[in-house]
Amino acid sequence: MEVLPWLVLPAAYLLGGFSAGYWLVRLRTGADVRTQGSGATGATNSARLLGKGGFALVLLLDALKGALAVVVARAAGLTGGWEFAAGTAVVAGHVWPVQLRFRGGRGLGPLLGAWLTLAPVAIGICMVVAGVGWAISKRRIWSGLFGTLLLPVTTWWFTRSPPATACTAIAFCIITFAHRSHFRPAATPSANP
Repeated sequence: MEVLPWLVLPAAYLLGGFSAGYWLVRLRTGADVRTQGSGATGATNSARLLGKGGFALVLLLDALKGALAVVVARAAGLTGGWEFAAGTAVVAGHVWPVQLRFRGGRGLGPLLGAWLTLAPVAIGICMVVAGVGWAISKRRIWSGLFGTLLLPVTTWWFTRSPPATACTAIAFCIITFAHRSHFRPAATPSANP
């Protein structure tokens, strides 16, 4: 077995752990973004402290690290699904960054960048579905998760690769797990007698 995948995949994980939201908030305000809002380090939570421009910058940097992991994997000659494994590793590193004690973001930014590089039409379809879902429901998180649910199917459709599809399904599971707080029923206020 080649040694190269076993070097590239941990490197992709470590790259995923570089949390732009955490560092930008820390540099600008001195605060730990994980103590705010959802407790995540991604663009949405970072925007609470950095504004819309901060949201765009964090999302861009998170997407770029996803794309970079895939570009490096391909430059190293990894094919046959290994490049999709690198995309999954960068998502895992973003969600569970070792240097932040495994408390990171929710993974959509690096997933976006990685899959725009790996399978742009497959994720493009998912983005359109998520956009339509948001336009109808105005529920951003649910629409995004629904669009992401389709990604393993669209990846299979365009690649016909079982390893690529399996890695995509794993990435979807990681993102779904990271968003698990959205699946809990809302607490109902108790009536005062």
